[in-house]
This record gives sequence, structure tokens and C-alpha cells, in this order.
Amino acid sequence: MLLVIGVSIIVPLAVALGLTALRSKLPRLVVDTRGIALQTVIIMVVLLAIAGSVAAVLLTRGSDAVDDLDQSSVGPEASEYNNERLCERAGYTWSEGTAATWCFAA
Repeated sequence: MLLVIGVSIIVPLAVALGLTALRSKLPRLVVDTRGIALQTVIIMVVLLAIAGSVAAVLLTRGSDAVDDLDQSSVGPEASEYNNERLCERAGYTWSEGTAATWCFAA
């Protein structure tokens, strides 16, 4: 995560410093055309870096959320099943007693 943040900060700075160093060496006749194209490229690089950072955060948080959901129990309890077929489909055991029938976890 820190690597993505570092790259998203360092890459635009490196591009800006490189362009500043080359600014005096570019011919004056094509400066306007190259300037607009260069600004477009810089904006695209910054937006891609931001998108990469957001994607990394979403992937990290998404896997945490999936792990939390896997560990939680969101289904009905065994005692809530009053039908043998539903009880066994849910992975519980159906028991028929003399006075009552019930579903329980094996």
C-alpha cells in the first residue's frame, strides 16, 4: 500500500523535474504544441496514479470485508427449522423424539 502511494507521488514529481530540466532545451517554435500535449500526459499520469491507489485500497478493504463475512454467521439457527428437509439441507441433523421433533447442529 505504501509502495503505491509512494509511486503515485514520486512519478509525477520526477516527470515535472525532468520537464523543468528540458524546458530550456526545447525549440521555441514547437513549445506551444508540446506544452499542451505534455500537460495532457502529466494529467493522465496523475489520474492513473490516483486510480491505482484507489484500486489498491478497494482490493485491500474488499478482502477484509469478505473475510469478516466468512467468519460471521448470518443464516438461521438450527432451532428455527421446523421441516426435516430444510433442516438437512442447511447441514443440521433432524431428530424425531417421542414428544417433539427438532433440528440441531451435529
